[in-house]
Parts: sequence; structure tokens; C-alpha cells
Amino acid sequence: MLRKSFGFTLIELLVTVTIIGILAAIAVPAYTKMLERNRLKGAAESLFNDLQLARTEAIKRNQDVDLTFSAVGPTTTWAYGLRTGATCDPALAVTAANACKLAVDDVLKVTRSTDYPGVSLQVTFAAATAPVALPRAEFEPRQGLADVSGSAYLVLGADELRVIVSTLGRVKICTQTGMPGYQPCS
Repeated sequence: MLRKSFGFTLIELLVTVTIIGILAAIAVPAYTKMLERNRLKGAAESLFNDLQLARTEAIKRNQDVDLTFSAVGPTTTWAYGLRTGATCDPALAVTAANACKLAVDDVLKVTRSTDYPGVSLQVTFAAATAPVALPRAEFEPRQGLADVSGSAYLVLGADELRVIVSTLGRVKICTQTGMPGYQPCS
């Protein structure tokens, strides 16, 4: 008389491990793509929020507030920062004369490419002439208008997001590549 055995046979175990391996091989590239898109979205949303913050701080402080970029690009080594009254160099240490020193809730607002590895940035904002000749978006205090319109293109792999600032101070994000969750750029 045969006894009923409990557990898995070796064949059942091998079939299960093979199926899990196939599913993992399919899922890993999709997961990597999702992580890249989230990194790009994070960089674009951060820039969008900081531009909105610059506009609000200009109105609140009754002073011009600049968001200055470290380079025109396209480059994967970039930074931008906020400062009242004049342009700044986001690459400088906080103690330097032209450093980005706008403290919002006691936090200095400088964002660097190291926060978003692999994301490339290219900007079309006009460069300031003094004290630092770097591209920037400046918001004036009375109505929060921007002195110039411009765009920032953020790219990672085949995906691209564009952050646009109009002279009315309106900031929006759109996509050139059909990235889900964003309107197409017109």
C-alpha cells in the first residue's frame, strides 16, 4: 500500500522556479524604465515647484526673486538655485558672495543634478549680465510676472519633459515624447 506523500516533487519545484525566472526577466526592464521615468518626473516636478516658489516668494517678500541655472546645456551636470534681488551661481558654496542664498523656512533652495542621476538639462532662458552671466528666470514682486519667457528641457533616455515659464509668470510642464501623465507640448 502506497502512502500519500506531502510536499513538492523536484519537477514541480523546477517548473515553479523557471516560471518565476521568466516573469522576473520580463519585469526587470519594465521596472528599470519605470524608475527612470520617475526620476525624470521628479526632476521636472521639482523645477516646476521651485519656479512657483520663486514667483510666490517674490510677491511675499516684495523683491525680485531669481531662479538661476548653472549652465545652458544640454548637460547632466547642472544645478539651479534661488536668490532675491540678483542672479547667483548655484555651483558656489553658500559662503561665496554670489551664492544662491534664498532661505525658505530656513532651508537653502539649491537643486543639483546629483539629486536626479542621468537627467540631462537644457535651458532657453536668457542669461543675466551681472553679477553672474548665467541663464535665469526672474519674477517681479508686484504681480509675479517673469522678466522673460523660457523653457527647460529635461531628458532621460528616450523620455523628455519640458518646463515652460511665460512672461505672465505661468509655469507648466508638457511632454514632447508622449510621456504618460502630461499634456503634449504645443
